[in-house]
Amino acid sequence: MRVLDTLTGRHLPLPLSDGPGGKELKLYVCGVTPYDSGHLGHAFTFCVFDVLVRWVESKGIPVRYVQNVTDVDDPLFARARRDGSSWQDLAKREEAAFVQDMTVLGWRAPDVMPRVSDEIQGIRAAAEGLSERGFAYSAADGSLYFEAARYPGFGQLSRRSRRSMLRKLREEELLGRVGPGAKRDWLDFPLWRPSGAGEPSWPSRFGPGRPGWHIECSAMSMRYLGEQVDIHGGGRDLIFSHHESERAQSESLTGCVPFARAWLHTGMVRHDGRKMSKSLGNLVVVKDTLRVASPAAVRLYLLSHRYRRDWEFRWPALARFERLVQRIRGMRGSGRSGSSLAEFRAALDADLDAPRAIRALRRAVASGDRRGVENMLGILAGTAALKPAAG
Repeated sequence: MRVLDTLTGRHLPLPLSDGPGGKELKLYVCGVTPYDSGHLGHAFTFCVFDVLVRWVESKGIPVRYVQNVTDVDDPLFARARRDGSSWQDLAKREEAAFVQDMTVLGWRAPDVMPRVSDEIQGIRAAAEGLSERGFAYSAADGSLYFEAARYPGFGQLSRRSRRSMLRKLREEELLGRVGPGAKRDWLDFPLWRPSGAGEPSWPSRFGPGRPGWHIECSAMSMRYLGEQVDIHGGGRDLIFSHHESERAQSESLTGCVPFARAWLHTGMVRHDGRKMSKSLGNLVVVKDTLRVASPAAVRLYLLSHRYRRDWEFRWPALARFERLVQRIRGMRGSGRSGSSLAEFRAALDADLDAPRAIRALRRAVASGDRRGVENMLGILAGTAALKPAAG
């Protein structure tokens, strides 16, 4: 199997580590910030990585899969203030809703889903380590900043120039402030920061406060997977600044290069011609789709798009996959075994080409190859039901 690595732009053999029982895959995928209903952009990313996990495990290779929950972050606190609720209650409610959605969509749950609020000790230790090694500095505003200029490869993962990185930070309102009492350079980012009113706070040698966003994932990844992961994944919108910063601080902290042996990123899902997002108000949430289609149909529709490309959500296209699932439900007998399964395997080995794998599934359905269809659905649909939830 080969995968496309974001950093090098090349197809690499599936990277594997030496585990206690032989080769294994160590996978870290950036999870949700639980402050709003999970939309299809989230579902797309996590269904893609679910197929990766199931496919690798079907080859007899164990997968150690970690996916975090970012329950200490600015958007969560802002939503809690808006709704007049505690950030803890909001995070617990939305995390439960997310897990329920993904369970209905038939995922193989991650082995570990660490919450930032439970991992403060390790996160704080990572920030302290970077300070001790000279990669971070304290500012009079009470923050500890990573000095991006100390990491020569900053910008390589995202292939962005300094000007492009600054523009992206400005768009995401992460640029911050440079000057006396603040950070030294616009690209520097906080490892630890003072907490605002109503936000959680923990003691540290830098003063009371909370972690910066990027250091959270580095520390959790290292705790559960070690200093190096085989694959680090997430949505394409995380390449910069999140994954760029993760790479820089992780390799600076441990000296282990590379931090991730391959980076995999999923494309953005659009609706009404724009990226699906909470701020634009153009979300399609998982529960909306389940009102008109079975969980298996929703998964197959998501996976009918090449994982690393952006694509447009369309209701009529979802309906076509519900019709395919209806055909599968109506299959009788074992049919004849054909070449579809071999094509299916070749497709997933070729950088997880799920659209090509679905074409093989369609051929198996057309030929009445029930056993082949069941094998393919076990990877593509997981445990998602073939019948609509209301049925």
